[in-house]
Amino acid sequence: MRFLNPTSTENPASPVAARISLSGCVQGLGVRPAVVRLATSLDLSGSVRNTLAGLEIEVAGAPHQITTFQKRLPTSLPDGAAARQIEVVAIAPSHQSGFVIERDDATGPLVTQVPRDVAVCNDCLAEVHDPGDRRHLYALTTCSTCGPRFSLIERMPFERSDTTMGPFTLCVDCQADDTSSTDRRFHAQTVACKECGPQVWLADVAGQRLETGLAAVQSAARWLLAGKIVALRGVGGYQLLCDATSPRAVDRLRERKARPAKPFAVLVASLEAARHHAVINAREAAALTDRSNPIVLLQTLSLNSETRSSRRRQAAEIHALASVATSSGTEPRSSDIAASVHPHLNKLGLMLPSTPLHAMLCEEMGKPIVCTSANREGEPLEYDVRAAHANLTGIADLWLHHDRPIARPIDDSVVQVVAGRCMTLRLGRGMAPLPLALPAAKPRVAFGGHMKSAIAWHNGSQAVLGPHIGDLDTVATRERFAAHVADMQSLYRFKPESGVHDLHPDYFTTRYGNDCGAMNSGLQHHFAHVAAGMLEHDLLNREVLGVSWDGTGLGDDGTMWGGEFLVVEGATQFQRVAHLRAFSCLGGEAAIRQPWRLAVSLLSQSFSNKQWLQDAVSVWEDQPVASLLQMQSARINSISSTSVGRLFDGVAAIIFGLDLISYEGQAAMMLESVASSKEPASYPLPFNEGRLDWRAMIRKIWQERLAGVSPAVISTRFHRALASGIVAVAAQYPELPIVLAGGVFQNKLLVELVVEMLDDRDRLKAPGRIPPNDGGLAAGQLAIAVMRERTRYHEVQ
Repeated sequence: MRFLNPTSTENPASPVAARISLSGCVQGLGVRPAVVRLATSLDLSGSVRNTLAGLEIEVAGAPHQITTFQKRLPTSLPDGAAARQIEVVAIAPSHQSGFVIERDDATGPLVTQVPRDVAVCNDCLAEVHDPGDRRHLYALTTCSTCGPRFSLIERMPFERSDTTMGPFTLCVDCQADDTSSTDRRFHAQTVACKECGPQVWLADVAGQRLETGLAAVQSAARWLLAGKIVALRGVGGYQLLCDATSPRAVDRLRERKARPAKPFAVLVASLEAARHHAVINAREAAALTDRSNPIVLLQTLSLNSETRSSRRRQAAEIHALASVATSSGTEPRSSDIAASVHPHLNKLGLMLPSTPLHAMLCEEMGKPIVCTSANREGEPLEYDVRAAHANLTGIADLWLHHDRPIARPIDDSVVQVVAGRCMTLRLGRGMAPLPLALPAAKPRVAFGGHMKSAIAWHNGSQAVLGPHIGDLDTVATRERFAAHVADMQSLYRFKPESGVHDLHPDYFTTRYGNDCGAMNSGLQHHFAHVAAGMLEHDLLNREVLGVSWDGTGLGDDGTMWGGEFLVVEGATQFQRVAHLRAFSCLGGEAAIRQPWRLAVSLLSQSFSNKQWLQDAVSVWEDQPVASLLQMQSARINSISSTSVGRLFDGVAAIIFGLDLISYEGQAAMMLESVASSKEPASYPLPFNEGRLDWRAMIRKIWQERLAGVSPAVISTRFHRALASGIVAVAAQYPELPIVLAGGVFQNKLLVELVVEMLDDRDRLKAPGRIPPNDGGLAAGQLAIAVMRERTRYHEVQ
């Protein structure tokens, strides 16, 4: 920040004035009230206002006080605020008295960041618990530094009248809070109380109001304890709740939601309560208590404390499964959370209350609560009161509504700590929209992929990665995607001149992008993944070795890739320098949910004879193994793939005898969960002629499986082999940073093994704020498009 020089005036005692402009994350966090307090304490006059560029301050007074104001300003901003740039220019002093908050005329492009939703702060929770406070037990209490932001903003800059809180007229007391510079709700755009603000009520299946306010929360808790399912309207949409300690309640929710095995998140009252259910280190505690309020994946307490023998018993139980089905489970554990919340996994997603409503419900329950996205499986998140009641009938028994409108739905964020670094798995409430450090460019949209869809955009002034939308398999989710694209263009005030999408012609995002009318281009899937990692680590102007491992993505050669090593130069071009040895996905897409097909394919290509076949028929006795081999010989419905994600599926099917899985990544998550960190050995995975050859590894895994070797040992050796393969290829490019990208690197064990094995750990660039899965794909697509535009510009100059 450049400071004004008071001595430049003819009379050092004469008033001077300055216009100070802040850009970055400077709206929706109580920055304007903080500026007013600072200016008032220094006896300065002037004004502050939100603008489309950020924050603009005009301040006048004695020169030495202006200098003091400038020095103190950066450290006077509230928690969460971040001024990326502060510019100062001298202006003529006005004769204004006092320091006020003004409104801007709000014309032109949006340059400033849109504020993200913030979890309820401790001060607000203290008021809610204080019988002497007028917001005592008001479930939607917020202040200038916490509460909904992105989910209720209708237009920028951030002003109450341009949010969904606009229709709620302040009562006399709230008006006094709003206008008093000494009150912590001074100019808080979401200020409200039980007298003038949104209300909470409990409704039954018929839509009848049963209770309101505190009584509604208490009644909802009683119903949850009785085994019922409640749909709660949160910050960005509805959540389905049930008693996490009741296997019957959890199984009922699974049956109604058609979600047989995918793990549920669990809401707990506090960090202390969370420690009763999971092992939490300092970095994980910081993530759990962060103002963004994500779901944090943590190691379950029971599995961390069990002995090696009990680990083997658990592994044997999983090994015996013929298919992955929901189980209430009798697994002994120190936590009282039902095993069916996260069946056969040693990780548990925990979250703390995001609003006073959640906190009050936790206290009334006195137990952990399943808290999962409220939607039918495959459908988008419900967020409208009427639609939620209609669409969740048959799943929920009761609805805990509120009438604070949600401008746009947004799901909960999910993170985990890997090698000491917080990794985003789902970018959602509190973390999105995520600013991207890209240079100025023409307005455009990156449409992402088909699974875990999210878009990114550049409005000419700033680049942003948007929140998770979901898999685009249903009409309703596709409609939500289209509405989101239009909404972001409106909120960020731009019309795209072009777009970028994936190469796969069957992705909905590809077809949607091509139908938008703007100039669109396709980008290779794994190249975009690596570019996202380069963007994360500020490597867009460098050459890197990208390790892009995932489930599937169309390669330049028309086959399915997913185990790629790419040398990427400046995020503008790439060369495929190595990959996993290809194998056949027998049955095409059916192999994704039937991993026994992948196991048979891997085994048939690993053995030169058919000695393995008789044992395979016994392992998958209910499946047509022989017929599948005939299909392979005739090359019928078989797709060639280099996917490490599919390799995980096939190996899990071999180890556990799996027939079916019910959600993406399930087999890999089971493999990671059962692994023993104490196993030092590995399997062979030779690197020859640009390929990692898995055949010797598969032969060894099969032989050890038949010999009764523990799944924990086999899984660990498999993970070590993959990590060794990465290190072996990286050794061929010792001067290049190693960027890990793609959904496979959501695997905590694999990433940490790579860190362990590398001699130069500073070379490794692991995922962070941008999701490594397809939720971050659009960020990479946008980065490539922007960097290519920049390259063309410099070539012309």
